[in-house]
Amino acid sequence: MRIGSERTARRLDRVAVIGLVGWLLFDLTARTVFGSVPWPQSVVDYRIIYDGSRHVVETHTYPTDNPYPYPPPAVALHAASAVFPFRVSVALWLALTGVAAAAVYFALARTLGLLVRPGQLILLPLAHVVAAYYFQWDMRSVNSNLIVLAALVFGCAALARARDGAAGFWFALSVALKLLPVLVLPYLAWTRRWRAFAWAVAFSLVFWCAVPVAAFGVTGAGPVYEGWAAEITRATDAQTKSHHPILISLDKAALHLCAGDAARAKALSLAVCVVWGLVGVCGAASCWGNRERDARSILTHVSLLVLGPVAVNPYLEAYHLVPLVVPALVLLVVGADPTCGRFVRGFALAAFALAVLILKVSSPWPLRGLLVNAQALVLCGAAVGVVYGRAKWRMRDTSAGRVEEVRGNRLTGLARRLALHPKS
Repeated sequence: MRIGSERTARRLDRVAVIGLVGWLLFDLTARTVFGSVPWPQSVVDYRIIYDGSRHVVETHTYPTDNPYPYPPPAVALHAASAVFPFRVSVALWLALTGVAAAAVYFALARTLGLLVRPGQLILLPLAHVVAAYYFQWDMRSVNSNLIVLAALVFGCAALARARDGAAGFWFALSVALKLLPVLVLPYLAWTRRWRAFAWAVAFSLVFWCAVPVAAFGVTGAGPVYEGWAAEITRATDAQTKSHHPILISLDKAALHLCAGDAARAKALSLAVCVVWGLVGVCGAASCWGNRERDARSILTHVSLLVLGPVAVNPYLEAYHLVPLVVPALVLLVVGADPTCGRFVRGFALAAFALAVLILKVSSPWPLRGLLVNAQALVLCGAAVGVVYGRAKWRMRDTSAGRVEEVRGNRLTGLARRLALHPKS
């Protein structure tokens, strides 16, 4: 996409980057640092991370006063950040959250080729329109979802560049921080990227075995894992969930829509899960055994594998949906790509517009779980469709070009036909 001269396009790129960075800085600091509650008392989630990780390291048991359902390798990494006084540790974690948010956009722009096409960085703040609400929750809560997203995007970028060791490390780290991206490991096997899969398994063993032993000792690691299993059970208890003030789960929204009718609510939730399953099947079919290192395809399928389980998770909160920025940006990139077919581009832009519209009408809090599922389904389903359609369109164009090349030279037509299609 070029707007006027290259110089004008580059100026537009600078304005887009400055605007996006300013947007992120405002969301990062407006409420936490400059809000009505004084810093650092304004921080909620990192206070739980700070206290919970120190408690687990010291007692080898999970705290009972606040939910802290993080796996043992994440606890060890949290504890490493909690060695300082709280004011220092939370400032470092806040800075890390901001760096992670900016790094996500930089890595996406580099991986999708936006840095080399003048005028296309405007797509970053446009994609942020969809993701801003979820980014805000993570930044204002000072949680770890943007850090997990950064690890996932780094893994996708490394996989697209055939850096399988780095991809395995980043994917294993994301799963160690939170279990939500765990389906990424089977994806590597499904697409026959065996080297990346082997590296991911090896690094996972380090994170899940060696790191807890180093943090809690040989005798302490076992009780910590037992405590984590009990914490997961307690955190997902139906009674606990129903009283959670900011929970936006699918089950909770379905129950509200069905006026408390549990049977109808369960049927509605199941229907949404079936739709997610169908989108997942389509995604799996489109990337089965696919060794092509296409960045758009990798980002789309990895984000689908993360967002599907997240969206139907009974413990869904707004900041868990930060990966929605990935399919949103993929749709915009395809829509701005002149090499894609007109239908594919139009479909991508229409799906993005629909996702923005859903965001604008998602104000009723009790229905938020259904609305965010609708938005995630639109973005993920459309992204799967356009990357598949783009690949088919590109293959058709390539095939047509080969036929024209053969027909254009009568003297060497037969030789070229045999070279291009040796089995024909």
